[in-house]
Amino acid sequence: MVEDAISNEFIKRHYTGLYTLLHRRIRDGNIAQEILNEAVATAIAHSRAGRVSDQNRLAGYVYRVALNLYRNYRREYANRPGVHAGDENIDQLPAQRATEESAMDSSIMRHVVSTIASLPTARDREIVKRFYLDEEDKSEICRSMGLSPLHFDRVVFRARQRMRSLLEAKGLDKSDFFIALLSCGMC
Repeated sequence: MVEDAISNEFIKRHYTGLYTLLHRRIRDGNIAQEILNEAVATAIAHSRAGRVSDQNRLAGYVYRVALNLYRNYRREYANRPGVHAGDENIDQLPAQRATEESAMDSSIMRHVVSTIASLPTARDREIVKRFYLDEEDKSEICRSMGLSPLHFDRVVFRARQRMRSLLEAKGLDKSDFFIALLSCGMC
């Protein structure tokens, strides 16, 4: 009975965000939902069996299980010649989202952008914006800012820690931070 309460609480808190991330990646709501449902069931079973070491990171575990399930789904589908378009054609299709999903994405991005803007140092703001939002290449940022790759990694790590603190000060929890990071490619 207690385990069912944990499962229900997990689903209430994380399902919508995880579905949004998967739907953005998969671009098919039905497949995303099917894979997420299977991933949640698998992760909860693994958690109950003691295979998940940190229960606070269960949302991340579910996301990774879902990505693995999606890879397997694509492999199976790829083995059926003549039934589908190539990956290059699929990637060119526009993602179709429901209005509420777009609103959630916009809300998360506003939080991320405002948090980046409130980072205490200009260097942190510039690196995080260029690397995560603009998706600029790490080597280009290092070259233009005169940083070694190791120094860049340290700066990004500390900036993410500061961002998490700022988001938590706004009342968001770790799972919200995880979803915010994934929504702009930070993980």
